[in-house]
Amino acid sequence: MPEIKASAPGIYARSEALVQATRDFDRGRITGEAMERRRDRDVEDFLETQRTAGLDYLSDGLLCWQDIFRPFAERAEGLAPGPLTRFLNTNTFYRAPVAETEKPLLAEPLGEPYFRVGELPRGRWVATLPSPYRVARSAAGNLETRAVAEGVLGPQVRWLADNGCAMVVLQETALFGREGDVFALGAALDALESPVPLALQLPFGDAGLALGELVGLNVDAVGVDFYATDADALPRPFPKTLLAGVVDARNSLLEEPGEIARFGRRLLEELEGDLHLVPNGDLQFVPRKIAREKVLRLGEAARILKEEL
Repeated sequence: MPEIKASAPGIYARSEALVQATRDFDRGRITGEAMERRRDRDVEDFLETQRTAGLDYLSDGLLCWQDIFRPFAERAEGLAPGPLTRFLNTNTFYRAPVAETEKPLLAEPLGEPYFRVGELPRGRWVATLPSPYRVARSAAGNLETRAVAEGVLGPQVRWLADNGCAMVVLQETALFGREGDVFALGAALDALESPVPLALQLPFGDAGLALGELVGLNVDAVGVDFYATDADALPRPFPKTLLAGVVDARNSLLEEPGEIARFGRRLLEELEGDLHLVPNGDLQFVPRKIAREKVLRLGEAARILKEEL
């Protein structure tokens, strides 16, 4: 019988107070300590929301990450933050990394404050990273996907495993379209040699045409945005754990837990692996009060399904 789990990986929505504190710090109006105290309150509030929702895996919300690339662009030798680049068709931007060498190296993996391991339950938390293919395709300069896996993400994944992470979610948006190279992604995933389960999540896009190839990759789970992907596109039976994007992170409309549960029951009929209910991408794209309510409804939908099983 498949297991039902729920989690909210990715970058979470910041409170208006934290956004203002960040602006005030940048303009020299408050100290770094005051800004971090405000961030701490946001992290504590998000953790409490997840506990109230009954989520199986917790996340710290990556609340000090400006975007999914920035910490690696700033900390890895051979990478640097580059120009502002629009993220898909949203009104948000990230700094695309610039490759200064063909083989960048993360000599010191990201720890605190990038991952708040002291506040997360060992063996019950999930981390989110960019996939190696996404980093290579987003970077300006000559950057091999396998080199990103071996030199940058590999050390980070091993650090996460050593610090009690239960699953690493790799966000992948570079496969959408005709130029996506599943073979290059697969070779990079093999090079990661991850000691912790990996999930490849394709947020905010139609993964249907690639799913047949993706289930053959060296990952334990595949994440599908079911607001952009038809459920009929799933290979049957689906051989891996499915991270089902059933809460829309780009829309403030609130989902009904009963409707999510009904859709989950339909998915369960097609699965050989487990079913994880998740948002279809980072919840940073909706206001924080909406993000909180979506997390609570996600947890309620998982509870309904678990009780039925």
